[in-house]
Amino acid sequence: MMSCGIRKSMSQLTFNTMCLLKNEDNFLNGNHSLNETWLSTRPCKDTPEFRTPSLEFLTDPETVRFAFIRDPIERFVSLYLDKCLNEKNCWSCDSDMRCVVREIYSGLKKIQNHREWKSIPTYMDLHAAPLSWNCGFNNDLTKWNLLIMGADAEERKSSILQLGNLMKRQGVPEELLDKVQKDTMEGETIHSTHKSTNRLEAERQVREDPVVRDYLHKIYFFDYLVFPFNRERLDAKYQTDFWKLP
Repeated sequence: MMSCGIRKSMSQLTFNTMCLLKNEDNFLNGNHSLNETWLSTRPCKDTPEFRTPSLEFLTDPETVRFAFIRDPIERFVSLYLDKCLNEKNCWSCDSDMRCVVREIYSGLKKIQNHREWKSIPTYMDLHAAPLSWNCGFNNDLTKWNLLIMGADAEERKSSILQLGNLMKRQGVPEELLDKVQKDTMEGETIHSTHKSTNRLEAERQVREDPVVRDYLHKIYFFDYLVFPFNRERLDAKYQTDFWKLP
């Protein structure tokens, strides 16, 4: 099995699950949890072959790939709550969401317009980049099992059950399946924001602020075309096929 951890789309859970599957004895004997944060020391973290799969592994038809994906606007709300309100890491924007989306757009636009520079993305570029910029999706999207996650418990449960089915098909022992499904449904990582008290206000602004919405459509619209997300939350124009030639 092979996974790709997309920031603000259960990336910590993805990493911890793969670490467990890589060496279950080390993981369990070290009393590691699937809800550990990036600050934790895990046995697989510095193993080169764990981080970078071999060509043989990539070309093996038996390799199963999976990635959690998340509605882009929901993902932005999670990013804003975690990086801007909790970490205070959004430039000098503080809680100004209009400032945040302008900075995100500016940074990503520079990367898009100057690919020949091969510039190193910033911390916020990496967290805000569209889903479609991740995992080499531009080369082999059809090879990936995409697990759509949501903000509520039922949607979360559905994506975890899908992961369990993939693992079962690949021969993962039943006790590990139970651990993954139990831990992920019961636990929360420190970065989890889907129960945050600030979420309602952030979601309101995302729904109602025309400036914020304009930037979010510019940044993430392509994700809604590439992945099977519901476009009903987008402005009317973006729910049509306006970009196609007549």
